[in-house]
Amino acid sequence: MSGNIDTGVGVKVRARPLSAKERVLTLDVLRGFALFGIMFINVYAFFNPDPRAWFSVPWSNIGPAEYSYEVFKIFFVQGKFYTLFAFLFGLGFAVQLASAERRGGSFALRFLWRMVILWLIGAVHLLFIWDGDILHSYAAAGLLLLVCFAIKRLVLDKLVNRFSATRDKAPRWLMLVVAALLVFGPQINFGRVVYQQTQIMKAHEAGQSLTTQQQVIVDRNLKLGDPARAEQHQKSIDKTGVVFKEGSYVDTVNHRITHSSKRLLPGMFWVTLCGIFLVGAYFGRNEFIERAAQLRGGFVKLAIAALVIGVPTSLLFVYAYTAKPADGGIFWFWLTFISKSSSALAFALMYVSIITLSMLTPAKRWLLHLAPVGRMALSNYLIQSIIGTIVFYGFGLGLMSNIGILIQVGFVVVLFSLQIVFSRWWLARFRFGLVEWLWRSLTYLKLQPFRVKISNPAMAEKLV
Repeated sequence: MSGNIDTGVGVKVRARPLSAKERVLTLDVLRGFALFGIMFINVYAFFNPDPRAWFSVPWSNIGPAEYSYEVFKIFFVQGKFYTLFAFLFGLGFAVQLASAERRGGSFALRFLWRMVILWLIGAVHLLFIWDGDILHSYAAAGLLLLVCFAIKRLVLDKLVNRFSATRDKAPRWLMLVVAALLVFGPQINFGRVVYQQTQIMKAHEAGQSLTTQQQVIVDRNLKLGDPARAEQHQKSIDKTGVVFKEGSYVDTVNHRITHSSKRLLPGMFWVTLCGIFLVGAYFGRNEFIERAAQLRGGFVKLAIAALVIGVPTSLLFVYAYTAKPADGGIFWFWLTFISKSSSALAFALMYVSIITLSMLTPAKRWLLHLAPVGRMALSNYLIQSIIGTIVFYGFGLGLMSNIGILIQVGFVVVLFSLQIVFSRWWLARFRFGLVEWLWRSLTYLKLQPFRVKISNPAMAEKLV
């Protein structure tokens, strides 16, 4: 792939990454904040030996302090921060698209190649570092995002040109309509399926005659509740715990390849992520963050609206998680699913609004400590995984166990604080994080400038 991109009208422009002047500092702060929240969730997965039951907290066996902490985490953190990060991903897509349009270029092939590289990074992370990777899902959802914009340009914009004499593009609010369909459409359909299956099971229990297809559904649901299946699942959990707690690095990699590689295949989660990307892209296309000073009132209204929606849906999420019976069926799964997605998107938008507004106040001086971490968020995300597995897994320090609140919080705060210091030191000497630099260099098939040309790194640290 060459260093030039075709504009689609016979003109080629030089492809290049965004310069430092094109960055929005608030976005770096938001990325750093999102990474901090993601780490609060991931620390549970580092010491929990079963990656498929990361959040199956034994509610009846923990004290009031632990219970309160877990409820706090579910209400304010769980699902909210990967959603915030996905929102920023979509916003970044729109920024890159706008930059290419200003240069008269199209970046479709470049972005496609960029997502392929991100997927490969995610696959390496999932199989060889930690099986909680989300990068491969972001990459796949990024391809869906590209498809959405291609459809918009090929279909919607042409329809507008044909039937409207006043506009030459489809209205941008259509992105929010499509985003809502992608985020909630599959969940609403899942709810329909849950209702139908519930009615079929009631008919079965009442002894009513069933069709062949209905009987298949009954047999499948009965199989899910089979005690033998639960016992087999527990044995799988125990085996996973032994491998992660006591196994060598080779043992853990073999286990991931056997049990986690299937997660690299398409899944409905990718569709949901694409919907969140579109919300971020809507913000990016309208330059809301860049124009925050002129849109203070709008961000205040958004924060209030997000709070009004987010609090009740997050309370429902807490209830679904803590009150579901041990043999909770598919209805409880659906209730948890939809309340999590609704509250996550609302809280993510609330966090965006609050931090964006705070960046216009004296609080900015404190929030800026997050910016260096956000500028190299990809590298810091992978560093967290490397350190987390070394500390907790058997091939490292072997501290994997049901650790207490203080150790969880202490690990997150200490590691993230070190990342703030390290990121400032690194960016005073280098333009990008190491993985960001590699990603950019592979994207443009050319080594990007890496070192910062400055004679006094100590002074540069003050400027980061």
